[in-house]
Amino acid sequence: MSDTPSARPQIAPPLPATAVKPAGQAAAKASAKAAGKAGLKPAGRRRLRLPIAAVLVAGFGSLMLAAVASVLVLGLVSASTNTFALLNDKADLALAGVEVRVRHQLDPAREMARFVAGLIERGDLRAGDNTAMIDTLRGALAGAPDVTGLAFVRPDLTGVRVGRLNGGLAADPIDLQGDSDIPPEILDGPNRSAATWADPRWLKEAQNSFVTLYQPVRRDGRYLGQVAVGVSLGDLSRFLSVLYVEQGLNAFVLYDQSHVLAHPALVGRSFDFSGKLDGPPLPRTDQVDDPALAALWSSGVPVQSLKKRVEARAVQVLGSDYIFLTRKMSGYGQQDWIIGIGYRDGELNVEVRRLYITGAVGLAILLVSVGVALLVGRRISRQVARLAEAADRVRAFEFRAISDLPDSRLREMARAATAFNAMVAGLRWFETYVPKALVLRLMRQRETEGGLDSVQREVTVMFTDIRGFSRMAEHMAAADTAALLNEHFTLLAACIEAEGGTVDKFIGDSLMAFWGAPEAQEDHAVRGLRAALAIHHAIRADNRRRVAEGRAPIHVRVGLHSGPVVVGNIGSDSRINYTIVGDTVNVAARIEELSAALQGESEVIVLTSGVTAAKGKDAVPLVRQGGRSLRGRTGMTELWRLVLEEEKKDAAKAAAVAAAAVAPAAPPAALPPVAGETAKPVFAGKDTP
Repeated sequence: MSDTPSARPQIAPPLPATAVKPAGQAAAKASAKAAGKAGLKPAGRRRLRLPIAAVLVAGFGSLMLAAVASVLVLGLVSASTNTFALLNDKADLALAGVEVRVRHQLDPAREMARFVAGLIERGDLRAGDNTAMIDTLRGALAGAPDVTGLAFVRPDLTGVRVGRLNGGLAADPIDLQGDSDIPPEILDGPNRSAATWADPRWLKEAQNSFVTLYQPVRRDGRYLGQVAVGVSLGDLSRFLSVLYVEQGLNAFVLYDQSHVLAHPALVGRSFDFSGKLDGPPLPRTDQVDDPALAALWSSGVPVQSLKKRVEARAVQVLGSDYIFLTRKMSGYGQQDWIIGIGYRDGELNVEVRRLYITGAVGLAILLVSVGVALLVGRRISRQVARLAEAADRVRAFEFRAISDLPDSRLREMARAATAFNAMVAGLRWFETYVPKALVLRLMRQRETEGGLDSVQREVTVMFTDIRGFSRMAEHMAAADTAALLNEHFTLLAACIEAEGGTVDKFIGDSLMAFWGAPEAQEDHAVRGLRAALAIHHAIRADNRRRVAEGRAPIHVRVGLHSGPVVVGNIGSDSRINYTIVGDTVNVAARIEELSAALQGESEVIVLTSGVTAAKGKDAVPLVRQGGRSLRGRTGMTELWRLVLEEEKKDAAKAAAVAAAAVAPAAPPAALPPVAGETAKPVFAGKDTP
């Protein structure tokens, strides 16, 4: 900051207390009143508040206990009522599972057909480009192991196909023109818009029967052909054999009561249905190595089933009893398929024994579920408790003491933690620019006094300045200048806040602070003088460190004055500062400015008005400087200076050195002057006001 008077900041003239109510403050006050009217006052009766840990733990535990226990009890009661009912329930679930798995085995064909048809309809794949079509079909087929073959047939009955052959993919062109055995679904393609499954067909080249899905393709209403996706029935039998090995389910799929679509016993079997005209190209039930299945419809006796969709039949073959449960499955051709599961009679007793095992396992699951529910409840409650604890620290403005909230596997908790951590990071920056102590005091004042209107207060104002800072900064880099100011202001702010003062603003290399607001402080003058004394000691100690590091010391000026000011929220709608205005501020600034003429070589000079000196009697050692004229003011202002004992000694030594330097040279025979005869500094007035 420049040391010339014209370059110093001009302090706003004093404002009457009744005039300082900007629009921003009025809006804040209006919002506060509206909040009070909106019912934000504490209720007359205290509400019962439960800890979230208890709610979550008890809630999860009790709900899990009720849910699992009720399901377990109902399951055991219903299962123990009738063994056959248990068999029907399990069989129905098993049939549903088989149906789902069969559909999952076939449905990829539908997705693949839609994918390829979509490419053609959008123009990404040209229907007449056989090379690109083969490449696309190869890629699609490579990613769908459940699909056996893929083809595209154009309206002229030509096209291309790609199929699995000997562990690889083989592609060849298609030409059905003149073929007498064209599937009706291909001929009916121009008349359809939806995909349709065809009945099983025998493919001589692959020596296997297939079920095929045909998906018409149109672009702008014009028929471009059909995508055909084939699934081998041999693959479906292999799937059922895996199901038999993994779950022990003897499942099968029938085309009708006489023909078998898929059965575990068909794995490894080969049939030749070339030229077969009577019925579909499928093996008959008596051709499968399953005598019970062969007798299912001829000698099987219907039995009562508890499920409407399930048909039960009892079969006796070679002295063994079997129970077959079947249900129909539609969606894959004009005729409904039949899915079924066969059980040996001895397996019924196994189910009874499993009933007791199920009860024991269910009880164990119940205990584990309740334990997991309690554990999850505790984990969630801990996360919420950490969030609440951190929120309490935010309320107390302890931003630096808040640790980052950990991430969570729960999406909402993770979002809350991320948002909270970002908020705290922003508040830490907010704390850098807004004094935390001031905000806390304003909050307490609002709670106790109900508002922050501008009022007149008796305060003590302090201004500080670095002597010769402009010349010093001229030879420093910008980063070094900023570092010096940050270090300097941190030193001063610590001394001021230790005495309950408020740092109002930083102006270049100057600092403005005050005592007595927002909280009333009867000893505001004493606090200000003690803070000035602390600054005096801190600057001298810091200068010793700077000199030891080879850096130049800094010289600081401090001015204090006490008197009435207007204090409150002052500013505009977009920006409001809690600050003070008045003649007292001007006087304090002028006293600090005047101290430049009295500082000399002192590292720190502290000048205070007689008003502050009188209010802070005996707080610090003061020496009267007499009346002085301040710039821009009429009359004289009595000033006092803070002088410590060590400064008196330093001043005496400096005066002795100066006197010796200007004294005339003594004759050769003369004795050297006596040290005690050197001039002593004169401190006007008393040492205390």
